[in-house]
Amino acid sequence: MQLKDEIDFKELLKNPVRLFGASYLYFLLAGGFLGVYYIWNMNDVSRNGTPPVIPADSTRFIEDIPMALGVRIPPVDVKNVASPTKELVEKGAVLFKANCASCHGENGMGDGATAATLAVKPRNFHDAAGWKNGRKVSEMYKTLQEGLPATGMPSFNYLSAEDRFAMIHYVHTFGTDIPKDTPEDLANLEKTYSLSKGVQLAPHIPVKLAMEKLEKESRSEVNAVNEQTSFLEKQQDATAKFIKALAVDEKKIVTTALNAAAKKSLNDFIKIVSADPFTNGFKPEVLRLNTDEWNTVYNYLIKLSHSNKS
Repeated sequence: MQLKDEIDFKELLKNPVRLFGASYLYFLLAGGFLGVYYIWNMNDVSRNGTPPVIPADSTRFIEDIPMALGVRIPPVDVKNVASPTKELVEKGAVLFKANCASCHGENGMGDGATAATLAVKPRNFHDAAGWKNGRKVSEMYKTLQEGLPATGMPSFNYLSAEDRFAMIHYVHTFGTDIPKDTPEDLANLEKTYSLSKGVQLAPHIPVKLAMEKLEKESRSEVNAVNEQTSFLEKQQDATAKFIKALAVDEKKIVTTALNAAAKKSLNDFIKIVSADPFTNGFKPEVLRLNTDEWNTVYNYLIKLSHSNKS
């Protein structure tokens, strides 16, 4: 009876603004429902449901760089290749299809097979706007020489200078109103990259092979340290006992000796150990050794290494 007295529905209908105070119940219920839904579906909601786009010829993404000997990029006269010729354009077409079409597309529209996998969409050569270095021959040569970091555009500095000029002239066939280089532009291009002198490229090996070699070398070094440490532990002569008495970690001692042996320097060994005896496997007492004792310890460890190898 008291509640009925307090809530006068007829009065509320006459003054509906008073109903606004009850609207918080709607928001409370809606928020609670959304919270429960999110928690219930958290695994699915937080998961990226967009499948990656992988083209049919996806094997290109696992290809390694090829083995290559150091080669010399022949010199070129900028004045002779800065303007297009039929021969350069035809050569550029072949090079473009081999090196560029996979990203930029056969017709230079930026719609190649790998374009969808790149974070930055490849350049549409038909569009005159937004070129990072510009469309002049000299500007495009800079792009081919240095690449465009963080865009997926690599450097093509392994191609000859003439090949790069040929590619540029072919790409220009996709566009209109191509800006012309001034004599000063071409002179600066020659000065920057010394095109008339040619370039010597260093040799390179596949990344996978390089990693295997590093792993093999590292494993070989670890094995050498383990074998020599084990060999030292078995020795019972006076010098071996002297070294063991100075040791807190014989494996570290052997490692330090091998590193110093690579430089063939007793002084390096003394400096390394003296700088931080504990880190290098020795007790602080090693700092009290005289020159003859240092020499004895060092030569014994080096000789031990050679004896163990034999």
